[in-house]
Amino acid sequence: MNNNNFAQYANSFQAIAKLRLESIRRLLHHLDNPQNDLKFIHVAGTNGKGSVCSFLQNIFSDAGFKTGKYTSPNLIKVSERISIDGKLISGEELDTLLALVQKSAEAVKAEQGELPTQFEIWTAAAFCYFKQKKCDIVILETGLGGTRDATNIIPPPLASVITRLDLDHTEYLGSTLAEIATEKAGIIKTPLSDADTGLTITAPQSDAALSVLESVCRERRNKLIVADAPHITDQRDFHEIFSYKQLSDLECGICGFYQPENAALAVETALNLGIDKKHIVSGLKKATNPARFEIIQTDPVVIYDGAHNKNGIDALIQSLTRYFPDWNGATFITAFMGDKDIEGSLRELKTSGLLENSGLFAVKVKNNPRAAETEKICSIAHHLGISAKPFSALKDAYLTALKKNNPIILCGSLYLYKDFDEVLNQIC
Repeated sequence: MNNNNFAQYANSFQAIAKLRLESIRRLLHHLDNPQNDLKFIHVAGTNGKGSVCSFLQNIFSDAGFKTGKYTSPNLIKVSERISIDGKLISGEELDTLLALVQKSAEAVKAEQGELPTQFEIWTAAAFCYFKQKKCDIVILETGLGGTRDATNIIPPPLASVITRLDLDHTEYLGSTLAEIATEKAGIIKTPLSDADTGLTITAPQSDAALSVLESVCRERRNKLIVADAPHITDQRDFHEIFSYKQLSDLECGICGFYQPENAALAVETALNLGIDKKHIVSGLKKATNPARFEIIQTDPVVIYDGAHNKNGIDALIQSLTRYFPDWNGATFITAFMGDKDIEGSLRELKTSGLLENSGLFAVKVKNNPRAAETEKICSIAHHLGISAKPFSALKDAYLTALKKNNPIILCGSLYLYKDFDEVLNQIC
């Protein structure tokens, strides 16, 4: 395989990760195991992982640490996955990394009969990059699950962080919260030295999920800390202000009523790792995370929120209810992956009452084999008594919504963000 073909493969869409560790273990072996020379904070969970990672990167960068961050999926370009102190890896650096990884990937193919997956390739490339750049710490987001996720090849981290758990990817992770918690808890590792104790920070969880985390932490000699609920005190232009333990007037740089819980996880982690409060305050305010209650424009209001399951939709509902107390309806433009609980998400929207005096437009994410057809979304909506209109093109749906001069809410999938960015570039 020549360089161009390998780069095309690495950048192609991967419908779903293969949950395994042997392939990434082989790949990293051929690359001299760069992960073993790095220090990590490993983040798993159902919703909020990307926001927690952004808060953590900004806190540690503000404190003077050279801080790498690896997240997924990317919204527009692959380089979004790999950054240091908020600066994305350059295209030239990506090309160099791919050339470095290609030879090792082909060696793995000779051993196991297939190339490593795209996610495995980018995970290995990120580790190589962070080692080359001599990062002091890496904020590492799991791709899917925990135990069998490619990122779980790392040595015991400085901290394992687990966001609120909910039912998602049940066909891969389990059908109950206890089963999903067991998979996510795989990132909790026994310290290498018998004299050491690991650190696990979690958001408040259901009894079933928390019981699993407590059991795994006991077994693997980790101190488990459940983050306190943040105390929200104010909001400024969609940004929440809150206090946490001894810290007050903390401002979330990322918009949304649900962000203080994510920020509290980052604060608790930073406090336990010895970060001064001034860097926590500054880092939280600097954080950004596109497509998470992102305010695209204000006249009319256009909001993109990547909520793609019931828990995410419920968080979106809470934000809309808070920021629009005189709600008079909106246009919801929705797209979903076909393997998601579309009915559950739409039912949450209907139950909230936000669909009253509102329109629901259904579109399909382009070039994605997992994307739900508009007819499927509309059929489920009609079954729930929701009026929904299919659009073959996102541009048509958006232009139609703009004519109504009401708020526009795009939700249901992070993958629609790239399509929406293309539409904005076309009409601007």
